Amino acid sequence: MSALATALREIHFSIPTRALQEAFTPPDATWRKAPISLDEQIMAKVLRPRVLSDCNLMGGAYCIVSLEGLNPTYVDTYSMVYEIPGDRTQYRDIMSVLSIGYLPFAGAYSDMNPGIGMVAPQSITSLSSAAQRVADSVGGVPPISNAYVELIGARSVLVRDQARVTSSYILRCMLANDEQLNNLNPRYWIPFSKLCVLAVQAYIYNELYIRMDLMYLAGGQELGAFKDYVLSLSEANLNYQTYLLEKWQVSAFMNDTNAYQRFIKLQINPAV
Repeated sequence: MSALATALREIHFSIPTRALQEAFTPPDATWRKAPISLDEQIMAKVLRPRVLSDCNLMGGAYCIVSLEGLNPTYVDTYSMVYEIPGDRTQYRDIMSVLSIGYLPFAGAYSDMNPGIGMVAPQSITSLSSAAQRVADSVGGVPPISNAYVELIGARSVLVRDQARVTSSYILRCMLANDEQLNNLNPRYWIPFSKLCVLAVQAYIYNELYIRMDLMYLAGGQELGAFKDYVLSLSEANLNYQTYLLEKWQVSAFMNDTNAYQRFIKLQINPAV
């Protein structure tokens, strides 16, 4: 069982099979062509081009990517382009970049022996950490980075740094979802399935509304319940857009554990 399999199951339970067959069966299907399953038609015409694409735009996965060891291409004295290998982004495209900074304390600790570096790890206690935050509250905010970053490709970023002090950048970004949505928590399969149902209903209305009039003119027969069902889907596209922005965007953010936990921590303790 997977998110996509759950969505297809919900589509079949929520939409009459006859309506699905009329909307998704190719009009020129003949015995000469290899048969394509109804589920694959739904995936190819609705779920992949629309739903999965919108899910990447609305959500994704928060990730911190190290640019250490990469050789950039210099555009000018202060601008450079980094081509990020696929293994550093789990072979997913970068949907948006949030910020770029210099090597964090965690990187310095992992590369040094205990007691070596700016601060000895053994000297960090809850009391000293609290005292440091009190002192920092009356001090200026130290510059974490003066660099500006811009996404210019699927895994290419342009960095402008007027005073480059290190080659060890870390990039905070949002990655696209896994192609099979394996990163989607099972608790959010039902909201995702509802989004897919609305998208399929919108497709059925757009596909069959004009075709029904042509069928009526050609055959001269009233379509009855079939026509009533298709006309009832006139608001499906609006409902899809509303659900995507108001409901699914929240679910996608909560599904991203790293981003959601960071959001909660910043509410409780901004110093973390």
